[in-house]
Amino acid sequence: MLSEQRRQAILGEVQRSGQVRTKDLSDDFDVSEVTVRSDLEILDRKGLLTKTRGGAVTRTTDSTTAAFARRMQTNLDAKKRIARAAVELFEDNQSVIFDGGSTLMQVAMLLPPLNNVVVAATAMNIVQHLMHRPGLDVHMIGGRVYPDTVSTLITDADTALGGLVAHQVFVGAHAIDSSLDVVDVNEDMARTKRNLVRMARRVVLLADSSKWGVSGTSKAFSLSGVDVVITDDGLPGPIRTQLERTRAKVIYA
Repeated sequence: MLSEQRRQAILGEVQRSGQVRTKDLSDDFDVSEVTVRSDLEILDRKGLLTKTRGGAVTRTTDSTTAAFARRMQTNLDAKKRIARAAVELFEDNQSVIFDGGSTLMQVAMLLPPLNNVVVAATAMNIVQHLMHRPGLDVHMIGGRVYPDTVSTLITDADTALGGLVAHQVFVGAHAIDSSLDVVDVNEDMARTKRNLVRMARRVVLLADSSKWGVSGTSKAFSLSGVDVVITDDGLPGPIRTQLERTRAKVIYA
């Protein structure tokens, strides 16, 4: 592949998924990471994307996308392990709801081939990543867009989801406080998560160990309503003890 063809392919991938990693591009195009970084620098100088540490993001909605890319890199190894455990729970012939966030994006990126699965998601980047996948019927959940997460806020669940009752919802967390309540930065975000968990028969919470024991201003829902918790093995012992007293199945990735 010629250099210009490779750069156009890289640009297409950035525009499709919103962000790319240098190592992944190196593997995909069978070139060195030095070569990829040079390609990204050239595309950045042309104003076609924004080069970041370890990769690049789209030029449009620059600050928002770059902020999300930084969150994607935070506790990345733990998020990948959590995502690998989460994708084991997906089955054919189901309906699934995706919350937004960096851990849920990892789940979307690692999702195996599936057949006849309806996916409803609040996050634009997750919808963009999955919408061309065979076997998936992908729906964007309507609502006001929250720029910080590039996701929709659900104020009326019946209208937004059209009465959908999903087999599973995969939901992330800004934080889980000392009372084992999932909390968020504002009531709009908290209400959205509450509405999502009400729409599914099984609730799967994905939260790396850094999210636990942290306070927030608005309660989204209690862990008493969660069926499966997937976290990483860095969770402190006292929180493990507290968590294992709940009804949820706990998976330590």
